Amino acid sequence: MWSSTAGNVPCSGARSERSPNLFKSGHAESRTMLQWLNEYREQIIEEWVDRLSGLSPSYERRPRQELFETVTEAFEANWEVLAFRKMDRMERFIDFITQKRLEAGFALSDVQRAFELFRLIVVRRLQVEDRVDVLAQFIEPLNSCLSFTIHRFSDHFQSMHERSIRQHAENLERTITLRTEQLAASERRYKTLVEEINDGFFVIQDELIIFANEAFSRMHGTTLEEVQGRPFLRFVAVECRERVLRRYQDTLANRPMNGPLEYVRLGCPRDKAATEIKARVVDLGQGPVILGICRDISERVAMESKVREHERMAYVGRLTASLSHEIRNPLSSIMLNLQILSRKLELDGFDRRRMEITVHEVSRLEGILRQLLDTARPLNIRLQPVDLSELARGCADLMEPKAGEKGLQIVQRYPRKLPLCRLDGGRVEQALINLLLNAIDATSTGGVITLWTKAKLAKDGHFLELGVRDTGPGIDSELLPHLFTPFYTSKAQGTGLGLSNVKRIVEAHSGQVDVRSRKGRGATFVIRFPSNESADQSHGHRR
Repeated sequence: MWSSTAGNVPCSGARSERSPNLFKSGHAESRTMLQWLNEYREQIIEEWVDRLSGLSPSYERRPRQELFETVTEAFEANWEVLAFRKMDRMERFIDFITQKRLEAGFALSDVQRAFELFRLIVVRRLQVEDRVDVLAQFIEPLNSCLSFTIHRFSDHFQSMHERSIRQHAENLERTITLRTEQLAASERRYKTLVEEINDGFFVIQDELIIFANEAFSRMHGTTLEEVQGRPFLRFVAVECRERVLRRYQDTLANRPMNGPLEYVRLGCPRDKAATEIKARVVDLGQGPVILGICRDISERVAMESKVREHERMAYVGRLTASLSHEIRNPLSSIMLNLQILSRKLELDGFDRRRMEITVHEVSRLEGILRQLLDTARPLNIRLQPVDLSELARGCADLMEPKAGEKGLQIVQRYPRKLPLCRLDGGRVEQALINLLLNAIDATSTGGVITLWTKAKLAKDGHFLELGVRDTGPGIDSELLPHLFTPFYTSKAQGTGLGLSNVKRIVEAHSGQVDVRSRKGRGATFVIRFPSNESADQSHGHRR
């Protein structure tokens, strides 16, 4: 797949029609999943090749036809696992790739990322199409397939290193007095071999780290000097230490393990600290030690969390759809009758105020129901060239009266020229108005709200940026990770759906939304859309 011509790839020939029957979800669901995969087979392979070609300098040097042939074989192997739970073809492919990867000198992380592309492409396409039903059925076998593939490949790599380490120890015993120069060369090769691993490699004896590679120290935000001779538990989160110590003792006692150990490591942000360890006991001539590899699994954990969130939102969608008519029709009737009564009845004082409050609250309930329905419905977008600055200016004009009521100033900053971008203008307006309403609510009288657009060049391409900054009280740091979670809100009368819908709209455009805030210094929301080459006409703007 990743490093040699397809002529060397074991292949069982062209795929014929199959009758998948091994998914837990049943015949109909499995057919739906695999029919979708068959339908997008050519597009997935093409995108896989495109992304693989730019993955690293090693891949850039490979002929495109070679990558196409090996990616096609990888797709077929994945398909066979997903359709029949048959690993034979995938195992042959992994054996082939492991050998070729070593011969060509590819980085281990590059090959792991290349395997990961299959899941990323499939999940992204399902999300863009809003095929939550297929994604929910697909994700477990897809994750299992990818986990098997990467773990099998990494295990091959680890096994090779362990054999080298054992051989190195034996050579030391035989030649230490006679071949000092050869010993030094062997030590250099040993260090190069271990340091090349992208995962953290370590050796533990008596609960202390007696060796670790650079990757291990990077993963834990420290240096090799700070690692050497320290207790391994020092680099483990407090709540995980008892479990890690218990596994350490079980490993030393050669008790059977139930798969890799997962824990939270110290020395990095909490959302990037999920870690997995595989270890075993060996004797290098100075008593038993534990050789282990720890790898960062934070992206996998985040993906699983996102899938669970999709499943939860799918349930909410079904529930909302079934209750919408039961709730909406009575609400409309109540609102209509209240409006008629408010005109006919001669109410005064507190009675009229009570009627106004009742009408307002019924209207608020209708708004909440609309937000729920927006969340439940599939998000269909219609792309067309949009002037992002003009769109922002229109939203600012719409919000100007509401900002004026609180004595707020909306400052607008737009470049003279900004490329057009293919967007669903109505959806983006909905997201921007939501951000502006939040900024107005958060900002005290006399404050300033800044709205801007700009073109920006990042490492992964050209983007158009749309930003909103307020001078409000800011957001507590512990709230930031949950801002875009559906139904999560710190407002007394909030639904927690506004920012969730903003993120949903932005991601449907393959964009991203970020928030930056410090307590007492306001909040900044930044939306970035990929710049489309097909809409690269420029348009003049006046500041």
